[in-house]
Amino acid sequence: MKIGDPQVARGRSALTAMLVAAAMLAPIALRPIAGPALAQDQRPVAVSKPETEHPLRPMFSAFIRAVEDMFVHQDRLAKLNWRSYAEGHWPIVAGGKTAAEIAAALNRLLADLKTSHTQVFTQDEPEYYIIADVFGLKNVMPEVWSGPPMLCSIGTFTAKFDGRDHVTQVLEGSPADKAGIKVGDEIVSVDGGPYSPVLAFRGKAGQITRIEIRKTRDGEQLRVEVPVTLMQPTAAFDQATSNSARVIETNDKRIGYVHLWQMRDKEALSAALELIDSTRSTYGAQQWRRPQSQAETERRQNLKPLDALIIDNRTKIGGAGEVGTHYLEVLTARRGGNVIFSNRHSRRDLRPIPKTFAGRSAMLIDHGTRSAAELFAFGYDSEKIGPLIGTKTAGAVTGGWATLLPGGLLLYLGTSSVLIDGQTIEGVGVKPNIEIARPIPYSNGSDPVLDAAIAHLAKP
Repeated sequence: MKIGDPQVARGRSALTAMLVAAAMLAPIALRPIAGPALAQDQRPVAVSKPETEHPLRPMFSAFIRAVEDMFVHQDRLAKLNWRSYAEGHWPIVAGGKTAAEIAAALNRLLADLKTSHTQVFTQDEPEYYIIADVFGLKNVMPEVWSGPPMLCSIGTFTAKFDGRDHVTQVLEGSPADKAGIKVGDEIVSVDGGPYSPVLAFRGKAGQITRIEIRKTRDGEQLRVEVPVTLMQPTAAFDQATSNSARVIETNDKRIGYVHLWQMRDKEALSAALELIDSTRSTYGAQQWRRPQSQAETERRQNLKPLDALIIDNRTKIGGAGEVGTHYLEVLTARRGGNVIFSNRHSRRDLRPIPKTFAGRSAMLIDHGTRSAAELFAFGYDSEKIGPLIGTKTAGAVTGGWATLLPGGLLLYLGTSSVLIDGQTIEGVGVKPNIEIARPIPYSNGSDPVLDAAIAHLAKP
């Protein structure tokens, strides 16, 4: 039985059951208890058998120790008197009947630390698999032996608005994207049952799901058939970034668009630009290139230079700070033109050297722009490459670390603070130069933030 199994509702939680089994198999280690010194000639006395340990106790003890050992702000732990404070919440944790209840109790404790990247996740949340994959955790799924974390998904992410589930993001090229599901759509049901981001698709990889959606609040329910795929999160984000690369032609200008889903691979931006900008057709990450058809080869040969570029930095996860630094170098390469060597008998053209996008670019940001993506946005703004358009970023730039707790909950813990140019973005965020919010419920994919960027770059 896995965390989140529907059978949990009919009895003891899967997490509790797993820990009970672990307690039965593991020997109990007795620790010496401080007390009055014994006389040397005092004989041993019979010791009563200790009471059976609560099945959640090993998990809770590991949780307390991990925070003590790894959390970045030790002064906050000292101020709270962390161990005593945490132990005061033990009855609430011990009373949890489901993984969600136990995680909620732990997260109430972590909320008092007031630090990003500090949360507990269950196997019923997409972030569980995303974070586990980012940190290379193995064996997080009983059905995937010794492999990377995988998630049964159609390629959407959702959030609740007024108690209803709405699509907030769609991975480019995913089954949901191909089926016409758009940001803003309300998901009413999946295969006739209630929607949940993980449970509704668990165990259905390779199957077709019948999803009921609404395009308007009081509109009719539309049925969409979407195949479920077994998705490794970070690989899916890489592919979606590549799939997002396109050219928007307006006012006789070629405006490129790339949606960065994560900040993990330094070559992701260069590889995406190769698909749409002739000056970068032989520049960047050769290993990203998939086998090309003749039509694709001809299309790439006929590419023209971009007049401007939109970087969609409304990411799903952060990544490594040095990736953003590399992206800034890609965007601001201040070398231009093509180099041609000629003599009486021959001519040799060197590969085009990319021109800077400084002054002809815009970046889209919102509350989902976090961690390394925020550092990228800060640097982009500081270097005045172009305007930031959207809403303020998350203000979540603490460096994180992840581990599995006994029983399977995932602990994500802030372990390092980050300063950029002597400033902290944690709890502050990066403000846009042009503030525009993207509506979600029933928006049918409309994106005024992107529209504003296009209008800005299309000006004569």
